[in-house]
Amino acid sequence: MDQTTSITPVADSERIASLDIIRGVAILFILFLNIPGMGSFERILQDPRYPSWTTADWWTTLVVQTALYGTQRGLLELLFGAGIIIMARRAMSPDGPVVVADLHYRRNLLLILLGLFNAFVLMWWGDILLLYGIVAVFLFAFRQWSAKAQLGLAGLVFASLLWFSVIGHQQANRDLSRVNAIATASAAGKPVSAEDKKLLEQHRDRVERRRLLPADNPKLKSKIADGVKAHHSTFEAYWKAQAEGWRYVMSWFWAIEGEVAGTMLVGMALTQMGVLQGRARTATYAAMVILGYGFGGYARATGALGFLAGDLAPGWQRVVADLSRLAVTLGHLGLVHLALRSAAGRALLRPFAAAGKIPLTIYLGTSLLMMWVVFAPWGLGLWGRFGAADLAGIAAIVIALELIAANLWVRRFANGPMEWLWKSLAYQQRQPFRRPRVAAGGASPLPAE
Repeated sequence: MDQTTSITPVADSERIASLDIIRGVAILFILFLNIPGMGSFERILQDPRYPSWTTADWWTTLVVQTALYGTQRGLLELLFGAGIIIMARRAMSPDGPVVVADLHYRRNLLLILLGLFNAFVLMWWGDILLLYGIVAVFLFAFRQWSAKAQLGLAGLVFASLLWFSVIGHQQANRDLSRVNAIATASAAGKPVSAEDKKLLEQHRDRVERRRLLPADNPKLKSKIADGVKAHHSTFEAYWKAQAEGWRYVMSWFWAIEGEVAGTMLVGMALTQMGVLQGRARTATYAAMVILGYGFGGYARATGALGFLAGDLAPGWQRVVADLSRLAVTLGHLGLVHLALRSAAGRALLRPFAAAGKIPLTIYLGTSLLMMWVVFAPWGLGLWGRFGAADLAGIAAIVIALELIAANLWVRRFANGPMEWLWKSLAYQQRQPFRRPRVAAGGASPLPAE
């Protein structure tokens, strides 16, 4: 095969509408997950009950943790896996053109750079582009594997994550048993070492934190005040606070990358099987919904209810957290494809395709809006003022406006600003920005995507 074969971006006529819709849903709805970390004390307190804890806040937290937490990332990871298969369609044989591999690595190395830009310039510490770009670089080597082999490798990845979770669960149970033994000895007047006393005090402090609302806990007031000062003083303090969040995420780097790799491999396999593109039978998608929501929804809902009730005992739900997240993600995927098989469902979901065509612009634009305008001390300065329900309301408004803007944009433009930059650099050729005008008496040609 000619190794100098050139490659071009996917044309509109080649795009898979269902993938654009899924991508649009994921890239917009991920704001429901991100906004507590962008605009409140999620990372500082690890507690959603500040500054308010109303009935609406309670229900919002339950719904988000059960149905949304991590699942929008999951959908994007499945689509990244699909993208590896689709973009490498001309390199699926041993003599495939090297130019395809060059493109793959350029695209993902550029994503890594954009992720660093998002984290340190736009200051969104929960960036996913860096993590996705790193994993995608390595997964190209598995493009020729069969779907069964890819699923098998994904199974090994998730089994490894499950094993580490089991080890952590066992350690947590041992720690709790030790604390209970220390408490029993202390109550009986038996001598307790300084180390054991410190461990018991830390446990009682955690119990007290869950018993009281943060606003009523005097031990947390200084921490809350420090958090406000860090976010509402100087630019340097604000930047350092976000950088600290990024370091916190990176402390879980390997666990997160394992989950990302496993889900991308599932996406690669589902693409080869035609499931991700909507080519499977209706019964398959119905089974994904029933089984995914049945297992994943139950595990996540019971875990969330335990957390909301202040239960500190290590629950089995944490052990299967990665599996339950994947299960609910697949349930969402099945639900979207079932909806697309009805006229009403297609009408409801069709607008999301526009957002799915400009996901980079929406994702980075949301970071700019939230971190530099809405919550920044030099912007509207709204950081730390809203509880879970109000933050979800803000997210819903932003999502609606972005959805409208995306549909207006794609009518006139072939690419979003960030997609244009990314593709131009990746393909090493300037990509079209505006859509061609319709010639008089003729149809508009489909612009290159």
